[in-house]
Amino acid sequence: MKKWLGAAVAALIVTAPVQANTQDYKLITVAGYLNFYLLNINACQDFHPAVRQAAYDAEKQLYPWLDKLHAKLGDGQQVAQIVLRRRAMLNEQISEGDFTLDHCLAIVKILNEDGLDKTLLASLD
Repeated sequence: MKKWLGAAVAALIVTAPVQANTQDYKLITVAGYLNFYLLNINACQDFHPAVRQAAYDAEKQLYPWLDKLHAKLGDGQQVAQIVLRRRAMLNEQISEGDFTLDHCLAIVKILNEDGLDKTLLASLD
């Protein structure tokens, strides 16, 4: 019985960091996902006036999820790095002329009609 109890305690000690790392990974993944939409919707507001109001309305879909994310993340250093990388990629897309009105319409449609991926966002609940 003592061996079984010792093995169970050892298993908990060994797997606790793995579970924490898995949760951190999930939160970082969700952060990248949400920030992709936030950066793109903000760029749509700036570069495509035809969808500006729809983009403002769509942006509201992100805030409840971003609030939950920030409550779970703490200092947010990892998220800051993700945002910087995503912004650089978006800036490149914009500079190459690939940030089109159709792209913005697709982002607005996803946020307003199709909805975000509930399976991915479940790690915030």
